[in-house]
Amino acid sequence: MKVAALDLGSNTFLCLICEVNQGQIEKIYSDEVQVVRLGQGLSLSKKIHPDALVRARSALTDFAQSIQKHKPEKILAMATSAARDAENKQELFKICEELGIPLEIISGDQEAQITYSGSVSGLKTPPLKTLVVDIGGGSTEFIVGLGSNLLSGHSQNIGCVRLTEKYISHQPTSETEIKNCKNEILKIIQESKKKLNLDIDQILAVAGTPTALVTAELGGFDAARIDGYKLTANKLNEWLAKLVTATVEEKQNMGIAQGRADVILVGVLILLATLEVFCKDEIIVSTRGVRYGVAIFMESKNI
Repeated sequence: MKVAALDLGSNTFLCLICEVNQGQIEKIYSDEVQVVRLGQGLSLSKKIHPDALVRARSALTDFAQSIQKHKPEKILAMATSAARDAENKQELFKICEELGIPLEIISGDQEAQITYSGSVSGLKTPPLKTLVVDIGGGSTEFIVGLGSNLLSGHSQNIGCVRLTEKYISHQPTSETEIKNCKNEILKIIQESKKKLNLDIDQILAVAGTPTALVTAELGGFDAARIDGYKLTANKLNEWLAKLVTATVEEKQNMGIAQGRADVILVGVLILLATLEVFCKDEIIVSTRGVRYGVAIFMESKNI
């Protein structure tokens, strides 16, 4: 079945057009990403900013053109943290309706299930108890599963956009702001560990933060080389030391994409805190995530 699976996150919008068969992604026709920053100012205003809606319309218009070109049998967009929190979420529904893109806003629990199935769909290692960490703009999902089976998972409001707006007022960033941000992250991840109440064998990180770091390490995006790349605690601490003392422009010069450079510092803090709390020394990186899970979901439900 050829499907178009869209992930409308708090920072980025993604559109995957692919062939899916019996829960496996067999062929990718198109895989697009645009930084939209849907969560801009949302934690204060409780509404999607007018500028963010303009960016959302632009990205979705581009995606609609790709969908028209490839003519998938099924189309579905799923929106996550920012849309869940926004009082004016109907504005996003209106844009999608005008462009012929069905939209669902999913709960944190649903997001955890869909994220997990998408994230592990590319694993070729023997089944291990895996913690999947998906750092979004508004929230981060912590999900544990064994093989293709989800065991436990939930969503926490510690996204990189949300916490950057809350704690980071300057870049370069002061030790005080780093400490305050890190303390909240550690507290919430410790709560997550208690809720999950499971020992894990490995950590798999998806979404923009880990892939942006590896892209910078490699000198360019290459999904085949990024999938399975291991980010150690030492390497993440090296990144932290560089990012704390850098301006947004300097971060871009390091290879971090525009639209992500201003929030990557908090993403690194979340990854490091995850390693600390779960007592691991490395994270495996995956380019997969919600959009892959949406594709698998569409085929399984035949919607």
